[in-house]
Amino acid sequence: MSLRVRGEKMTLVFEVSSNIAMFRKGYTTTSMVSYPFLTPTAAAGVIGAITGIDNGANEQADSAQFWEEMQGTRIGISIGAPLSWFTTAVNLLKFKNRNGDMREHIQPKHQFVKNPLYRVYVNGGKIYDRLKTRLEQGECVYTPYLGVAYAVADVKFIGEISEVEIEDTPVEVNSLIPVFEGMSIDISRSTSVFREVVPFELNSQRNFVKSVPVLYSGKGSKEPIVIREKGKLDISRVGEENVAWFDRW
Repeated sequence: MSLRVRGEKMTLVFEVSSNIAMFRKGYTTTSMVSYPFLTPTAAAGVIGAITGIDNGANEQADSAQFWEEMQGTRIGISIGAPLSWFTTAVNLLKFKNRNGDMREHIQPKHQFVKNPLYRVYVNGGKIYDRLKTRLEQGECVYTPYLGVAYAVADVKFIGEISEVEIEDTPVEVNSLIPVFEGMSIDISRSTSVFREVVPFELNSQRNFVKSVPVLYSGKGSKEPIVIREKGKLDISRVGEENVAWFDRW
């Protein structure tokens, strides 16, 4: 069916990839279990690293002042490669206080995403122009990574692409889908659908503010999820992809 669209805006699109990623689920302890995709909070960190926003950690270790610059920004995220996992033990120092013995080690199990590729869509907000400049110049002020510092990420700028809102349903969506009131999906036309509740926003002291339930396909953007009723969910056509948007920060 032809889709009725409304209002053209511009969206920055870039990809991040690595050989591994680990977006730790906060409730895991001795074994590190990962979310299967770049979470909104991790995406904010990548944007902060690219643009070089000072997070204030030189004065206070748990500071995350870059969140103040994220205000008004809206993002979408898609999984660019089929999900693949592996688990291994990582050798870490057993150092829990300043009097600890640096010679002691622990080997907790870590669950990693293997060869991850994610596409990030950014629209509006205070950070937009700074991010556009860095992406166009192929620069990252700080080193971007995917969840942990040893998962250093490559950043590839796709372009600044027109974004047109989609109003008609049903519609196939290629990205992660945040769950909104009044939304429903067509299970019979969606090959595989999984659900996670992920952190969405922190404050400048790195305290948790908000989480959001998210639907995703096990095959990533290659097998879209069909939205039957979108309710309060915003969906746009960005280039050749239909993108579901998270709330603005």
